[in-house]
Amino acid sequence: MNAIEILVCLATGQAVTQEQARAALFSGCAGTDRPARVRARNRALREAGEILAIDSPCAWVLAQRLEAAIARFSTRTWPLLRVGIHRGELSPVDAALYRAFLTGERVPTTQRRLYDLLS
Repeated sequence: MNAIEILVCLATGQAVTQEQARAALFSGCAGTDRPARVRARNRALREAGEILAIDSPCAWVLAQRLEAAIARFSTRTWPLLRVGIHRGELSPVDAALYRAFLTGERVPTTQRRLYDLLS
């Protein structure tokens, strides 16, 4: 099932499995050009940063929080999602990070690179 078929199913109230949605998301990202994938990754990382910015910290502190969230996600959640055995709902931060990882582009992991992205 491609992305358009999934959207049609959702618009008509039909059920779509998580595996179908994941496959469509991944194939949609894999088929785009590199600049589009980088923009999608950056958009998802900025969204994760917005979620983590509850108390309006400076960009450096926010980059530190995002670095910790990426480290946790990449070692605990991402491996389970890749093999399809993750159970339960993703938190809003994890959902944004999941979208960033699904682009197939390398996700920045250092506070400095994340700071550059956020500021």
